[in-house]
This record gives sequence, C-alpha cells and structure tokens, in this order.
Amino acid sequence: MKITSTFDYDKPVKKENPGSYQWWYFDGADDSGDWHFVVIFYEGCPFSPEYNRRWEEKPALALAEKHPGITISIYYKGKPVYYSMSEYPEKDCAFDADKMKIRIGENTLEMKVHDGLISHHINLYEKLPGGDEVSGEMIFQGPVPNEGLFGDQENGETKKDHGWNLTIPKAKFSSNVEINSVSDGRKKGRFSGIGYHDHNIGSEPMKNEFDDWYWGRLHFKSGTLVYYMMQVAGKMDYRAWLIKPDGSEVLDEFTGGSLQETGTNFFMLNCARKISLSSPSGNKVEIQNRAVLDSGPFYYRFLSDAMIVFKSTESIETCTGISEYIQPSRIHQRLFWPLVRMRYRYVNRPHWVQKNPALYRWTW
Repeated sequence: MKITSTFDYDKPVKKENPGSYQWWYFDGADDSGDWHFVVIFYEGCPFSPEYNRRWEEKPALALAEKHPGITISIYYKGKPVYYSMSEYPEKDCAFDADKMKIRIGENTLEMKVHDGLISHHINLYEKLPGGDEVSGEMIFQGPVPNEGLFGDQENGETKKDHGWNLTIPKAKFSSNVEINSVSDGRKKGRFSGIGYHDHNIGSEPMKNEFDDWYWGRLHFKSGTLVYYMMQVAGKMDYRAWLIKPDGSEVLDEFTGGSLQETGTNFFMLNCARKISLSSPSGNKVEIQNRAVLDSGPFYYRFLSDAMIVFKSTESIETCTGISEYIQPSRIHQRLFWPLVRMRYRYVNRPHWVQKNPALYRWTW
C-alpha cells in the first residue's frame, strides 16, 4: 500500500487494468453530535455485483469507467434516515482531471485550491424508486496538506496496488441538505461541524491486496487520529497517526496494537469491536465500536467511542467518530450477490425490493 498526502493525487486518473477502482470519501459529524454522514464517489465501484461478475468471467471487460457510482448515508442520532448506493451508466457520468470535477448522474464534486485552502463542493440529488429523495449541498474546507506528512511510507507486506491519499484529515464543513422520506417525512439537514476526506485507488480487486481492513478517524482536541490497518496473509499491520489539527505534521505514530471482543452479524461476518493501539512514545488509544451504523455480508460501519492516554502528561482525551471494517474476499462470493443486489441500485434497472420503501429500508 502506498501512503501519501497531497492534493495532486485527488484528481481522477485513467484506469486501464481490469478490476481497478478509485473513490473519494467524505464523512462528518455536526457540532451537536446528532447528525453523521458518509458520501463516496466511485469510478469502478468495488461493491458492484456486475463489475465483479465481469472480472471473474471476462476480466478484459471489467473496466472501472463502466461502473461509476455514489453512496450517500445519513444518520440521525445513530439511526439511518437516508441510504443509497447507486451505479449509473457511463454516459451519465464524467471524471474531469483538468477541471477537478466529478459528476455521477446529477451528483457533482468540485475540488479547488485557493489561498492555502482546499475546498470540496458536493451537490447531491438522488431520488430512489420507492420515493425517498435527498438533495442539497455540502462544502468541505481544510488546509492544503503537508506533502511530507508521511514521508515515503509503504506497507511492506503488500504490493503498491492500493494507494491511500489522506487529503484533509480535519475539515470544516457546512451542509444544507433536505431529506424527503416516504416513511418519515421531510428532514432538514442544515448543520455544520468537523469533517474528513481521503482518496483511495487500486489497479486490481481489493481481495488481491489484503485479507481484511480496519479503518477509522477520530477528532481529539489534540489532533485527529487516523488508523488504517490491513491484514495480509494472516498478519495485521497496525498503522495509526495522530495528526496536528492543521494537518501540518504527525504528532505521534502508533505501530502496535491488538483486536479484542470479536462479534458477528447475521451474515457471519466476524469483526473486532475493540481496538487497542500503542506508540513507541508510550501513548495509548482504546477504540470501542459502540453502535452498528451499517452491516452486511462483507462490511461494517460503526459509531465508535475512543480514548487517548498521553504518557508524558498523564492526561486523557475522549471523542466519538466513525470506524469501518471490510473483508474483500466476501465481495466476490456469489452466495451474497442476490442480497447485495437488493441494496445496490442499478439506476436503469432497479431491484423490485428498492421500489418498496419498507422493504428497501429493511436492507439498511
């Protein structure tokens, strides 16, 4: 895995290898802690059953530009109030590296740099077959990252086929989003708070790169902790960084850790609920995955409570953030594809479950 932090690597690139992917990830929590959201733009969505079927059967036809998509997840007080994962036809999407603009259907992402700040402007519009609808805008803004933040780090146990670019560890965001739910009525998501943005890219399916992957971000008072831990050939590589609030430097790096309190879901996907991290300086972090926000055959998303203990000052800080877990080999297991298709929307041919608001909510 190649680890970087530069705005230049946020741009769309041509992906010629079968099974390639590229995604732009954004999350945030409002100042009250009631609202959380995750928005992801994809070119070559790794979760598309059709994309994975093509890669398994006829790899030459499994091209990223044929499978663009977007995921929008909005939570209120730990419960989903809107969810969609939609794949659009290639003709309805655009990835413009020169203009730094992405369009997926009527959803757009524009990226700019001005006066030492990066701005990501997201416009959303999704209307689901069952009638649920989300529309509005989100604006992320943060300092231009220090390109030497990580040095030239790589995970030595893996190849370089997966690249992680930490674009904005800590961003300010504002949201003016309206959610129109058939079941719950209309909600105004007008809020502001602290956000996060990173970017991932790979030249082959994720299952070829790693066995599983724990990821999360937690905004402490002293800095933002980002952990990015991959297991390869049965060996977990613990990687976490406490980054200065302005993103200018790494305050501490955590290279030790352990996984505890393993749990499972309806799909028998096992995942640790508690993560312990330690640094050579003696600082320690405890992360407890408190509430399940999203759960499926190969993936979890959690609302997590965290505590950091600083050895030198004997002080403690706490916060809440978002954590995730994925086991990519399960993405390619055909046993799960019928279930995934209930949730994964092909815009021109939605699943019959998606046309019923109550049934579709059951898949959340």
